Amino acid sequence: MKKTLPILVFTFIFFNLNAQNLYDEKFDNCHLTSFCLDCGDTKAQPQNTILDEIIANLNTSNFSKANGKIEVQILVDADGKPCLISAKNETNISSKKLNLQKAINNTSYWNPAISKNQNQNSSVSLILELQHGVLTAKRKVFDFKNQSNMKSEGTPNIKGSKKSDLKYSWTLYNQQNSQLPWDMTRAISTDLNDNIWIGTDNGIVKIENGNWKLYNHLNTTIETTKYNKNQIESVRYMNVDKADNKWFIAGYNLYKFDNKNWTKYDSINSTISWGRNLHTDFENNLWVTSWKGISKFDGKNWKLFNKENSNLPTNKVLGIYVDRNKKIWVGTFEGNVVIENGKTMLLNDRSSPLSKAYINKMYEDTKGNMWFQLYKDQSNDAGIYVLDRHGKWTKIEYSDTKMFYENSINDFLLDEDKNELWLTLNGIGVLKYDLNEKKWEVYTNQNSNIPSIHAEQITKDKNGDIWVATYAGVVKLNRSDN
Repeated sequence: MKKTLPILVFTFIFFNLNAQNLYDEKFDNCHLTSFCLDCGDTKAQPQNTILDEIIANLNTSNFSKANGKIEVQILVDADGKPCLISAKNETNISSKKLNLQKAINNTSYWNPAISKNQNQNSSVSLILELQHGVLTAKRKVFDFKNQSNMKSEGTPNIKGSKKSDLKYSWTLYNQQNSQLPWDMTRAISTDLNDNIWIGTDNGIVKIENGNWKLYNHLNTTIETTKYNKNQIESVRYMNVDKADNKWFIAGYNLYKFDNKNWTKYDSINSTISWGRNLHTDFENNLWVTSWKGISKFDGKNWKLFNKENSNLPTNKVLGIYVDRNKKIWVGTFEGNVVIENGKTMLLNDRSSPLSKAYINKMYEDTKGNMWFQLYKDQSNDAGIYVLDRHGKWTKIEYSDTKMFYENSINDFLLDEDKNELWLTLNGIGVLKYDLNEKKWEVYTNQNSNIPSIHAEQITKDKNGDIWVATYAGVVKLNRSDN
């Protein structure tokens, strides 16, 4: 039987440092609670006999029929013991039928990763190619210092709508078919002149009349990353104010672009500390939420609202919104409050959803109805709620009550012209709710051009097209199809 020894291939993919699994298919019995990704002055290495050992433990009959690629994530502890933790199986035979977990776990002890002369726990990735009884393998190395692009696609947590039931299609823009500098995008907004601004993990793009202009380390003051001085910090959120200034949260700092000059705001010249969300009120004051309270900027001066001076339940603030009556609505991890005329009132009425989940984003429509996106981890109290002018609450329900329980909402947009509600959900993609027909459509990377299950900010242009930033490119709704 033909076989080859593993060879090194330098490839970079996105890895969420808060997650333990690289791939969607997860395996039990790996008990390491702390490990690093492909790390070490000397990286973990398998024995030269690894291919023979994998073949010996695979199901013989199914192995001979298998064709395709499997990416495996293997935990190698400080003693060199291997354990399969996750996989991405693109063959015609399931991992279970192949006996993949046993095949990996029964291989000989590896040479563990070593840093500063000490063994350490690490995570290693191999790419296995199976073709008619022939197995080859190559090493996937995660090179953080020489990044060329990043993206994360994933598998949605639920099936999307049938393609035939979807009203719209999408156009995808990524690094391969456009001037987008990076596929990993989180921030997107429309300015007052209807230009689209996209914040990526390596640069900002302005789209004006079909022309793309890049802002990066050469023409902005945004700080560069630690490992690559030609790459700027990730843009995590953005906002356009009523004077057409563009505001970007990148890294730990806040940046303003007034269409000529860039200004950096940090803990030295402002009251912000690692901003999370941005909101511009009707008087063009900018509000920034953080784990140290809320910062307000009136164009000249900064003011901090926190637990000590404003009776917030905690300084860990999620969302903020200032309505037309100048009421300041604040969502924190220990409850919601309204600040009016300098007085803070805790919203603890048990008949209100605001006593059960936390404000992440709000919107006041032209009729005076208040729309709330409420967050609470692993709770059915999370979701979209509407408070009408008469004080009546309505929850926008999905047929599967666990939809917003298991998948957090990242952003929402109410399209009042079309009477449609758009949501971006972590782990799924993009949802549309027709408020007239009371009908949901779920767009994922399996039934549409939505490229990733990780979708973030959402905006709308003057033509009524919806734009969404995802972890594998930006998509634009094709209204012209209908």
